[in-house]
Amino acid sequence: MIMVSSFVYVFMYLIFSFPFMGQDLNLCGTDFVMQKYINQYRPDYVKPIIPINNARLNSQDNSSTKIIPIVFHIIHNGHTIGEEENISVEQIEDAMRLINEDFNAINPDLDNVVSEFMNSVGDADIEFRLAKLDPEGNCTDGITRTFSEMTNEANDCVKNVISWDDTKYINIWVVEDIDAEIGAAAYTYLPGTLWDNEIEGIIANHEYIGSIGTSSNTPYKRHTLSHEIGHFFNLSHTWGYGSNGDEANCGNDDNVSDTPNTIGAYSTCNLSQETCGSLDNIQNFMDYSSCTCMFTSGQVNRMQSCLNSSVSYRNNLWSNNNLWETGTHPDYSNDTCDPNVDFFISSPNRICALSSIQFIDNTPILSSSAEYAWSFEGAEPSFSSDKNPVVTYSEPGQYDVILSVTTDSGTNNITKTYTVYNSSMNLSESFENTAFPFNPDPSLCWSIKSPESETSWARTPISSTSTTGSVRIRSRFFDCYQKHYLYTPNLDLTNFGLGVGEPLKIWFDLAYGKRNNETDDELVVSYSKDCGKTWQVRASWDTDELITTIGNNVGNNFMPNNSEWEEKSVNIQAAADQNDVIIRFEFSGDRGSYLYIDNVRLTGEWINIGDSDMLKEPYIVNTVDLLGRETSNSKLKIEIYNDGSVNKVYKIN
Repeated sequence: MIMVSSFVYVFMYLIFSFPFMGQDLNLCGTDFVMQKYINQYRPDYVKPIIPINNARLNSQDNSSTKIIPIVFHIIHNGHTIGEEENISVEQIEDAMRLINEDFNAINPDLDNVVSEFMNSVGDADIEFRLAKLDPEGNCTDGITRTFSEMTNEANDCVKNVISWDDTKYINIWVVEDIDAEIGAAAYTYLPGTLWDNEIEGIIANHEYIGSIGTSSNTPYKRHTLSHEIGHFFNLSHTWGYGSNGDEANCGNDDNVSDTPNTIGAYSTCNLSQETCGSLDNIQNFMDYSSCTCMFTSGQVNRMQSCLNSSVSYRNNLWSNNNLWETGTHPDYSNDTCDPNVDFFISSPNRICALSSIQFIDNTPILSSSAEYAWSFEGAEPSFSSDKNPVVTYSEPGQYDVILSVTTDSGTNNITKTYTVYNSSMNLSESFENTAFPFNPDPSLCWSIKSPESETSWARTPISSTSTTGSVRIRSRFFDCYQKHYLYTPNLDLTNFGLGVGEPLKIWFDLAYGKRNNETDDELVVSYSKDCGKTWQVRASWDTDELITTIGNNVGNNFMPNNSEWEEKSVNIQAAADQNDVIIRFEFSGDRGSYLYIDNVRLTGEWINIGDSDMLKEPYIVNTVDLLGRETSNSKLKIEIYNDGSVNKVYKIN
């Protein structure tokens, strides 16, 4: 018998290594989201008319540079500042530099404009500034940072996480990636598309912000934000409305006289391209070419007309009063602002005893330097002057963490209280405790994580057993399918056998009724073996799979009777023999009635601590072929051991 340990790795590499990995996204999703929104919410939509003065507006409104306040909302996954989607201040400042160059016709690549369009180059005379005052009048650096899973596959729902008054600021949400249905690097809406009560702004993938950090210094990326701001100021793509590259675009128009009709370019730079009977202006910021570098004078007039219009309140952005209110007026100074101190933890779900945890500073620094003073009650170390210190708690309990930040402007501090969990040896929860999810013993506390604007998991007296109590949740008023999490206490499962006897399972009683035919709910059960850092999904049920009632829909306020409960179980055998396990119930949905959970408990082969020594030697628990089918006589097979390891075997007769 010959062991071929590398065969499967080479096999899998050949299957999953594709040439398209790492390519640029479609630049813009604006046309797609606008059409989808109009079809769904405004079927009678008529585009507002913004008068355009093609003689280069000579009114007093155009006599000086227009200053526009901007706020960047960084929606992140818990990374420290400067890592991945939680982009650095320097990257944001680089993006600001680039858009100011582009909108004032001083970008260096403007020298590359072909002679045929050199006389058409337009200077928008617009200056963008990061806000220095937030909507409440507090000092800011024009950057917010918020942990949220909405950064992944982001769409308009990310605006529910945080937004500032869009009549005063351009909101720019920076995210990990954008919804695959949109399939773009960034998008926005033209003025007047959305209803007045909906927030406007730009949503952008972090890799398309600026030219440094997580972005790169290619025209396709460094000018993406200028492209989207062009849309925000009422510019269409140079081919008008339609799909890039479609020959039918020659019959469309972007309503700008000095941008020739074109079908558009995509990630290429053919400076002699003629698609509609004349030379295409593929170097235009509103095209998709790889060498964009200019606006035309006609586009500048269109943007200036937009900024002078009340449509979507664009004319308020640069008004004198608004510049003072946002701290962007040339005469405003924020030298007296104390730091607005904030921080978060690297693991947003849980702090576990004897496991290290990083505390991450989230304070906007309004001066050139800062000094940090951390105080950690019950932790080691108990004090730190690091920006992002790592500490360890040895005992469970509730502890205060204090951060004091000193800058040139002054000193400020904040105190937050955290629960440190120790691992319980078993789980049996019938929700009789009226203080749920809290418990006098911190190690027995459950926890809930949910959107602040939505009612989430809550205890109710209704029960599946003779005791009193269960937890329930309802999606009737949910928005954007945001997730609501319910976490068990930490569990020490070292007394459950790994690969011995009955598998380890979590059991619970469930009751659920479908509210109406538009209900769309889902329940997912996962577990973590590393104090909430990573999660493994073990089971999920959609609306129809959740139903425990018989007959018609149940309406708004479903209350189960004794016959409307079902027992559910989920195999979590891979968590056996682990000492920092958390089980998570995840619920999301829309237009639903109540879902109830009760009588949560564990079953499995319970062993004595001494017996566990017998289980240290790995042994085979299954044998499969390359397609995952159980087998014992295949020439090429994979042996799976109880500790999760595998052995690849090739048998030669």
